[in-house]
Amino acid sequence: MTQDRHDRPTLDARAAALTLVPLIAADEALAMQLLDIRNEPAVRANMYRDTAIAPEEHRAWVAATRAGGAREVWILTEDGAAQGALIFSGIDRVHDRADWAFYLSGRMQGRGLGRALEFRALDMAFGPMGLHRLACQVIAWNTPVIALHESMGFSREGLFREHVRRDDAWHDVIALACLAPDWRTLRPTLAQRS
Repeated sequence: MTQDRHDRPTLDARAAALTLVPLIAADEALAMQLLDIRNEPAVRANMYRDTAIAPEEHRAWVAATRAGGAREVWILTEDGAAQGALIFSGIDRVHDRADWAFYLSGRMQGRGLGRALEFRALDMAFGPMGLHRLACQVIAWNTPVIALHESMGFSREGLFREHVRRDDAWHDVIALACLAPDWRTLRPTLAQRS
């Protein structure tokens, strides 16, 4: 039986219900589960780098994140297992801006979690993090994610022509960003959607 759209929780409620564990507080097992997701073909297909990440490289990335600096990583969990990640990088406290990205395990895709995770990311960025600008880059072929970002208040700001090489071909990258005032205007409407 399918759930009537009007019976589904609001986007605000779905975003608030997500369990996010900061990578700096995650145990080794949970941190390593994230490597499995990063290496899933469906996840790698839309990353700049599509080659497998070695365990040593992942451990170094985790250690660098835990050491502090310009990156925050949050692990999306369900029943205690990693299911995806929310990453803020290039955090600049002088200009109150950052870049962000997210990914979901293949088994979690298609459930509306991307929209809920993006809503949560925007709330975090423009709430507790105190950012003014949140930006991202998406390989041009990933039109569903570009559409998702635009539906959540991101505007296209640029095109990086032939920015990524995959399978011996060059691909464009779309640059998008959302500003805190835009989010404050759009958030009440988005929050009530199911």
